[in-house]
Amino acid sequence: GCWGAERKRVRGSRAMGTPVALQIFVAAAKAVVRVFIIAAVGCWARRKELLDADTARVMSRLNGAIFLPCLLFTVLGKAVKAEQLQNVWLLPIAAAVHIFFGWVLGKGVCRAFDVPREFRGPLVAAASFGNTFALPIVLLDAIIGSGNKVGKLQFTREDNAAMVLYLSAYMTVLTVLMWTLGPVWMKGEDESFDECLDEDPALEGGPPRSPTDGPSVRPIGEARSESRVDLLELELAEGGSGPSEGGDRAGRQSQMSEPKKSLWRRCAAALAPAANVNQLAAVLGILVGLTSPLRRALFDEDGALHVLGSCAELVGAAAIPQVIVVLGASLAKGPDHSLCDRRTAVALGFGRLGVLAMLNVGTYYCLRAAIPAAAVPASKAFWLTFLIEGATPTANNMMLQVQMYGSKRAAGGIGACIFWQYAMAPVVLTGTISLFLAIL
Repeated sequence: GCWGAERKRVRGSRAMGTPVALQIFVAAAKAVVRVFIIAAVGCWARRKELLDADTARVMSRLNGAIFLPCLLFTVLGKAVKAEQLQNVWLLPIAAAVHIFFGWVLGKGVCRAFDVPREFRGPLVAAASFGNTFALPIVLLDAIIGSGNKVGKLQFTREDNAAMVLYLSAYMTVLTVLMWTLGPVWMKGEDESFDECLDEDPALEGGPPRSPTDGPSVRPIGEARSESRVDLLELELAEGGSGPSEGGDRAGRQSQMSEPKKSLWRRCAAALAPAANVNQLAAVLGILVGLTSPLRRALFDEDGALHVLGSCAELVGAAAIPQVIVVLGASLAKGPDHSLCDRRTAVALGFGRLGVLAMLNVGTYYCLRAAIPAAAVPASKAFWLTFLIEGATPTANNMMLQVQMYGSKRAAGGIGACIFWQYAMAPVVLTGTISLFLAIL
């Protein structure tokens, strides 16, 4: 009897050990397969000529103007609560830190692989912003479940409920920064805000640019956002005008002030995409979440404005599938390596899924040593969320952003980056999550 019980215990312990890695692999594979299945719909539609490149761009604009703002507003509005955010203050800060790590990674890849200037900004954006909700929620739900025991970790039902709060707290900062910095970076390095300062010799102590030197900006690429095109065309029109024939003092003063005007116009043109409806929707969602009466009115079933809230949820539900369909359409002929070759895309994938994950592990140990235990939730699900959020593939929204603000060639490069990262994810992401569970 005792020997039989012991053999059952040994077999049980082995069974517990094997499903841990298998469970993580299946969770990662399910999330990736889901993306590939939906993307296959877009690929099929493109091959059947139901969805051409122009239609995909129109879908992206519609998504960015209506569907995604509704999704951001409802997700943040329902989940963000002032009393709960007090305990998870670290996650919004972590979002900014992870973006910084990604920015450093993107700059390093650009320098190491001599990325074309047109694609440097989009690549930095792809390195900086990870999939922070759709993929993590699938992974965390598979691991935590309704109280799973994974190795030495025992999760509870409360951990599963708190998981959505942790993800939403992380998204409060990440979403705002994604839709502030992302559109600016998607324009490409040729027209970045940093070069606004570099292109003006008057700021370097040199002579001011003469109006006869021609326009102060480079020609814009194809398929830019309409508001930005208007700003840049206005600048080109003014920059190309010659000096006045009178040569009087007023004319010279106007000529001397031209560099300053041109500088501000260039900066305004570079930062114009940062003011967009998705950023506004994220901010409004956070404000609604923090305002309890308004949140209840919109999202409680008996709320006075529940009809509006439920309509916004229905519209927002179409955002993620539509983005993935457009991604699939862009990959119908395989990854486009014209701007982002295979080496660059694979290097970025290992950087996001591997290097950033290791940096996040180091950050985890530093924070556990520096922060009092009472300052953050005691649940292991909190730290698991922190670790996973810093090790996900590029956000699918990067495809939406490049369709809205970048060039067609840059969209192909973003598609190649996402394709190779999701191809690596079942193996590399499984390995990193196994590491995370081992150190918690």
